[in-house]
Amino acid sequence: MVLLLLAWQVWLSIQAVGKVTPGVGEHPDQRGRFGVDVVLNFAPERYHILELQKHGRVAGTSDMVVHLRSVSPAGVDALAREYWIERIDPASLPNRSR
Repeated sequence: MVLLLLAWQVWLSIQAVGKVTPGVGEHPDQRGRFGVDVVLNFAPERYHILELQKHGRVAGTSDMVVHLRSVSPAGVDALAREYWIERIDPASLPNRSR
């Protein structure tokens, strides 16, 4: 069982590489946080929104994209490890967090 859990964690780390597109985190606010667009392969449901709220403030959705604000670098790393997230892009909406 431990070997299976270890293999799962290794797979999550490997698949996380390349999910974060260039430009993410280039324009942080005074607290070092920034906005990101989380791209999914499906329309987000309540579960996904609640999970994403653990890492930032949801500013809205459009189709298969959830717009998050006030995300920390550690939050981006945690998001990239989620197998159901396709890609993390720089925010397309202006960052209004202060």
